[in-house]
Amino acid sequence: MAKHLRKYPVCTNCEYAFTKEQPDNFCPKCGQENHDLNVPFQHVALELLEGTIHYDSKFWVTLKYLLFAPGKLTNEFHRGRRMGYVPPIRLYVFISFVFFFLLSLRVGHVEGGERSLGSQLRKAPLQVNSLITKAAPQAPDSIRNIIRERLEEKNLNMDSLLVADTPAEQYNFSTLDSIPAHASTAQLDSALNTFNVKSHNWFTRGLLQKTAEFQRLSKNELIAKGLKYISLMMFVLMPVFALLLKLVFFRARRFYMEHLIFSIHLHCFYFVLYILYMLSLYLFTSIDLFGWANLLGFLYLFFGLRRVFKRGYLRTFFNMATLLFFYLIAGVTTLLLGMVVSLAI
Repeated sequence: MAKHLRKYPVCTNCEYAFTKEQPDNFCPKCGQENHDLNVPFQHVALELLEGTIHYDSKFWVTLKYLLFAPGKLTNEFHRGRRMGYVPPIRLYVFISFVFFFLLSLRVGHVEGGERSLGSQLRKAPLQVNSLITKAAPQAPDSIRNIIRERLEEKNLNMDSLLVADTPAEQYNFSTLDSIPAHASTAQLDSALNTFNVKSHNWFTRGLLQKTAEFQRLSKNELIAKGLKYISLMMFVLMPVFALLLKLVFFRARRFYMEHLIFSIHLHCFYFVLYILYMLSLYLFTSIDLFGWANLLGFLYLFFGLRRVFKRGYLRTFFNMATLLFFYLIAGVTTLLLGMVVSLAI
């Protein structure tokens, strides 16, 4: 907990007077915390940080074991040795916040600009058509013949590069722009006809509606939406991973909560790992350590499983392979369900 709190001699809520001999952290009458918040901002910020992650030796000891001793934090938690470490949920909240904050900065740095997705896509075909229209008539016959041969392989023709007159041959952005935020069924069906889509159902209508909405989003709005879905997906998959652990290691006869604590610690490690990876992109611009980060993640999982469940090397390897296989299926299923739900609402 935060230290050196400024206390009142009298409870500000119920006016209970504290005596010198009794504890004065909380009012014994109404239960309110005895804490003066009329202090400089830096004092409040430090106390908030301390209250969130126990900003003292606990945090650094927890981080040390999290990074360099796979499974040790989980074992310590189950043995009842919890006072010396940051609680798992609090640790996850803090580390995931830092991760998604840095990820948003990284994605924004890579993308750059403030143009909407729709405006960028509109310019692409116009630029291509302009270049082809100017270059194709002046091209030598030999080059035109080569282009024609390549187009015939794709069942296209030279004219299709120069102009596209039918809705089936071009992506009509004006049609998407005309779709309102809450379009009626008739409006969506009309737009689907424009794109030559024969199947008119809730899925195709929802997909078209979402496509129109995403086209109008700015870069920052797209990043915010993407990060929101990723963070929610990770939060959902964490207990799913714990359930898979219980199924794969059913002979260990552990409670589900024990598997969940391991899952939380594991996801915290991966967040820290990819935080370090993102920082490496700024420090070593010519080197990409993504492959090494993934390898380190696999090794961490292997040794973490071995320490927590006390299995041999070969058995741990096969259990890990089975676990990752089902986790991949769970991840894809969660992603698809999320897409379906987003289309339905």
